Amino acid sequence: MITSSRIIFAIAILYIKPFSIAFWICYFLGGLSDLLDGFVARTLNQQSAKGAKIDSIADFVFAVSIFIIVLKHIFLPGWLWRFISLILVTRIITFSVGFYKYRTFSSLHTYFNKASGLLIFMFPLLYIILKLDVAGTIVCIISFVASVEELVITVKSSRLDRDCKGLFFRGKR
Repeated sequence: MITSSRIIFAIAILYIKPFSIAFWICYFLGGLSDLLDGFVARTLNQQSAKGAKIDSIADFVFAVSIFIIVLKHIFLPGWLWRFISLILVTRIITFSVGFYKYRTFSSLHTYFNKASGLLIFMFPLLYIILKLDVAGTIVCIISFVASVEELVITVKSSRLDRDCKGLFFRGKR
């Protein structure tokens, strides 16, 4: 239920006046749900493969909603579009390889993916505080490293481990 609420908040922010109080409430509740769902699942010993898959889908829906809001309301220069496109192509290749190998959606919960998700979530605030060039560079570099790391792990791994922590943390939980 907590994870599903993130999808609802992600869709809601698309229909609420951007950067209004209602927008920020839904935005932060969506982010809070991301923090709480894993913690609650671990605390209650309710972790599951289905829950991990729904979490990845909710993360994706929330990130796409943020991207749509940014796309509609913040001018992005060409260099940033090229960087975002490179990340998107890398992600599409990774998901395609994962689907081919494992016959399922295969997003991983690596530390870099978590950092990337956090930075994407924080982008509107980073944009206000650091301005576009710095915020965009930070988010894109971490997101690119996360996407390349996930591609390498997906190509090299013989089995799907959604809880893989990263290239240098494999097998450690």
